[in-house]
Amino acid sequence: MTKQPNWIPWLYLALGLAQAAHSVEEVLTGLWKNLPAVTGFLHARLPFVPVLNWSAEGFTAANLVIVALMLGFSPFVFQEHAWALKIAKVVAVIEVLNGVFHLIPAFVKGGYWPGSISAVFLLSIGLFILIRRVNSHELKKS
Repeated sequence: MTKQPNWIPWLYLALGLAQAAHSVEEVLTGLWKNLPAVTGFLHARLPFVPVLNWSAEGFTAANLVIVALMLGFSPFVFQEHAWALKIAKVVAVIEVLNGVFHLIPAFVKGGYWPGSISAVFLLSIGLFILIRRVNSHELKKS
């Protein structure tokens, strides 16, 4: 039986690039300005959710760190270390949730929400990674 190519490293790299585009979209559209209202709404209903109030500089720096960590981690995924593939799966789950949490306000609002365009890519690439992980586990079992 021939070994199937592992697309997860390439999908993970695409997810990191999608997060880079997502971060740029969030910064350029001023998402940090909406955070106090959104997290305040959530905090009123779920007290464990903190109310976030970020400066433009702090928000931009946090996004830069996230992208750097994701892309800097990608060589380990390409080397197919078992632990790195597990972390890539966790990152995929986080990015799927990130995408969903940007798309929900866009649907509720009935229009654009900062980050919602690139959120589609986070959601879809993250789901592809999760599906590929499930399929690769199924192939190994058979």
